Amino acid sequence: MRRMMVITAHPDDEASSFGGSLRLYQERGMETCIICLTPGQAATHRGNARSDHELGELRRKEFAAACEILRVSRGMVLDYPDGQLHRLDMQRVVSDLTLRIREFRPQVLLTFDPAGSVTGHTDHSMASVFATLAFHWAGRSNRFPDQLTGSVTPHRVQKLYHTAADFTLS
Repeated sequence: MRRMMVITAHPDDEASSFGGSLRLYQERGMETCIICLTPGQAATHRGNARSDHELGELRRKEFAAACEILRVSRGMVLDYPDGQLHRLDMQRVVSDLTLRIREFRPQVLLTFDPAGSVTGHTDHSMASVFATLAFHWAGRSNRFPDQLTGSVTPHRVQKLYHTAADFTLS
């Protein structure tokens, strides 16, 4: 089975930046996976949420609904802090993503471009940096060798695509 993985920063990125590709390739028989690094708890538009925790839960539900519409095979929202990806330990996040790539074993990986795509959001830039490093390191046995067990082996993703725009929204 062919597999495609998307690595994003926030719930709603999957639909706004990658939705068309996810749905198209799912319809063509590919298994699809989205890894969202944050639950989006620091968003400006908060709806009826009274706290960051409540907003994160609401956005997780919206993410699950979007995954259903896009017919995503596996969707997961991690618990890294929204708006703070640039402050995290790079090795920790890249190790986490490398393991997930090795487990899912995609042929194609999609993420933002290092400039943060159309919004220029710092979290989008960092998602790109983390995903790009994980793309390169997942196939190497000398990167995070503690992950390598009987069922987890190095996996070389064949293609990496960055979503980009020649303009930025302000």
